[in-house]
Amino acid sequence: MKIDLSQIIVYFNKLSDQLRYSILAGVVVVIIILDAVFLVWPQIGAIFDVNDQIKKTSDDTQQVLVDRQRIGSLKVNLGKQHDQLSALQAKVRPIQEIPVILSTISSIAKEYGVKIDQMSPEYGQLETLASPEGKYIGIPVMIKARCGYHNFGHFLNKVENADLFFMMDDFIIENNGVSPNIHLFSMTIKIILKE
Repeated sequence: MKIDLSQIIVYFNKLSDQLRYSILAGVVVVIIILDAVFLVWPQIGAIFDVNDQIKKTSDDTQQVLVDRQRIGSLKVNLGKQHDQLSALQAKVRPIQEIPVILSTISSIAKEYGVKIDQMSPEYGQLETLASPEGKYIGIPVMIKARCGYHNFGHFLNKVENADLFFMMDDFIIENNGVSPNIHLFSMTIKIILKE
């Protein structure tokens, strides 16, 4: 079936002016609708996608700027933590230094007037502590001493500030019944050492 365009044009010219303008207006409306459906909507969708990407990029940039400002404080904190770790590692001494450690505790006791009745490492209760940096051992040391509260407080403070890493397991205070100023102190400290 062949469509003759000249006959359509002749037929179109025979129509009234009002009908011809209505047909042309309808064709224009159809063209606008097709343009909107096939050209404008995809572009609007792309514009919204670009707006979302711009907002995400802007948020990411803000976060980078905030993180960049925090880098300085993070470096300072990391340096402090490194110093603290180094100080703790310096307090963890080799297992061969047990006699030196006991001697240090004994001399600190003498310095503050603490009379040590018993100080003995309990080698039968060794505790092996593994870590990524190496193997550590916890050795319980039982200490029994006599003195006043004030002297014992100074003694404990000095032992804690010495180059020694320990944890206190047991701590008992009893009055000796002879003098209200002298008490019996019994404690077990677990000294952490490296192999």
